[in-house]
Amino acid sequence: MNVLDPRIILQAMLLGGLCLAPSFLRAQAANDAILVTVTEVVAEDISPVIPAAGTVFSRNATQITAGLAGRIDWIAEPGDYIAAGDAVAVFDCDWLELRREELLAQTERERINYETLRREAERLEKLRETYVASATQLERMQGDRDLAASELRIAQVRVRQTEEELERCAATAPFDGVVTERLRNQGEDVERSTVLAAMTDTRNLEVRASVPIRYLPRVRPGDLAEVRMQEIRFEGRVRTAVPAADALSQTFQVRIDLPQAAPDFIAAGQLVSVSLPLSAASVMTVPRDSIVLREDGTFVMRINDDNKVERVTIEVAEANGQRVAVRGALKPGDRIAVRGAEALDDGERVAVQAET
Repeated sequence: MNVLDPRIILQAMLLGGLCLAPSFLRAQAANDAILVTVTEVVAEDISPVIPAAGTVFSRNATQITAGLAGRIDWIAEPGDYIAAGDAVAVFDCDWLELRREELLAQTERERINYETLRREAERLEKLRETYVASATQLERMQGDRDLAASELRIAQVRVRQTEEELERCAATAPFDGVVTERLRNQGEDVERSTVLAAMTDTRNLEVRASVPIRYLPRVRPGDLAEVRMQEIRFEGRVRTAVPAADALSQTFQVRIDLPQAAPDFIAAGQLVSVSLPLSAASVMTVPRDSIVLREDGTFVMRINDDNKVERVTIEVAEANGQRVAVRGALKPGDRIAVRGAEALDDGERVAVQAET
């Protein structure tokens, strides 16, 4: 029986180990790589919907002021509904009625005086043709006639002025609405232009939403926006965007008309949440799950051709469903980690488990 030399067996084992070493190291390296799921950066046109805070306002709200100086005879109570053209407050105007009667009498007197002088001037003109009346008499009479005509016109104007003041004896509502505040009471004497009450049109409402100024070019009048107040949801139509930014908040105002049924369950002054649609823009998007938030910034983990991690700083823009628009050193087609991205760091090797 032949017995193998132990030295030969040892040499064979060493040789086999050297041959297997590269494969073993490669397997070990593969086992050390972190398993990740990757996806690609996509360039697409999106029409995102952004959230905004808003407040409900009446499109018609005004202060009712006194049109003349006088004593208030009656004034509406807060909560009273007043139709357009109806009185909100009424003044004691007996003195104006008396003055009007006096001026009418003066006007009639001036009219009689004018007619008398006009007829006398016509008579003198005829006598002047036969040389019975002098030219001086005729000129004096014509002057008196013209002066009387002027006095008559002045009296007529004073009557019209008084009648106009009488129309101001009632402070009327400029639109259908509700008295929300009463600032003066019955029996008080007030000066002209004194604020008497406040009125609001409770049926014609709008939402004024504050939106970051960078979105100004992308707000489109006519679009439908969702308005929410607790469990209530309804749609309003964007009427206009006010192209002026608040210096402190760097926001501009978007005004949204509410549907006719809105006043049945919402009132001016209430706070609402708005989902505002924007016009489409070409942007790069990534899945929400690929974004890594850390103390030193916001990142995505790009996987290069060597399956190594490259940490890329990004700025998050608007969201569109499960994808988010981002700005940064990315290009369409770049592979980024989705699942497992939170545990990655720059330069680490990964093993791609799946691509989505």
